[in-house]
Amino acid sequence: MIPVALAETIFRLCWFFLLLVAVSAHLAFTGAIKRKGDLTTNALVALPYLIVFACFTYRRAMGTFPAVAWLQCAGLILMLCGTAGYSVSILFLRRNWAVSAAVKEGHTLVTRGPYRFVRHPMYFFIMLVIAGSGLLISNYLITAALPLIFLIYLRRARQEEELLRRELPGYSAYCRKIRMLIPGVF
Repeated sequence: MIPVALAETIFRLCWFFLLLVAVSAHLAFTGAIKRKGDLTTNALVALPYLIVFACFTYRRAMGTFPAVAWLQCAGLILMLCGTAGYSVSILFLRRNWAVSAAVKEGHTLVTRGPYRFVRHPMYFFIMLVIAGSGLLISNYLITAALPLIFLIYLRRARQEEELLRRELPGYSAYCRKIRMLIPGVF
């Protein structure tokens, strides 16, 4: 079994690393915004993070279950795979990446790397991180929030896609070939 203090430290480090990746990408891949999504679309991206951190912050008062070694190990694997996949997804987007839903000047359609399997791999991978987080720190509230987080990302993805269909040639054809959020499924 992974001791509680170690599991919580791994949780914190993983989420800090994800924040560091996002901030670094934001600084490295700045560019002129051609068209931006509305406030609701952009606010939706932060909501899952707030849900996870609320569940983590109040975990002792509610939401924990007895730690089980194999669940913790599965959670750790999901977190590591999700973190790596999220980071790789940003690298494949490069200058197209933005925190907000946006189309930048010179924006191109990316169909390589994780984008050949799913249109929104960052959302898929962050859902893996969230599921893994709940298992690693034995917090059923985080795990139980996954369907809600999926719905939030589904709405955000649909709103992003409206913007991309209008602004990016070839995006509609790409949508007909590649699944939205879960490779090979949905």
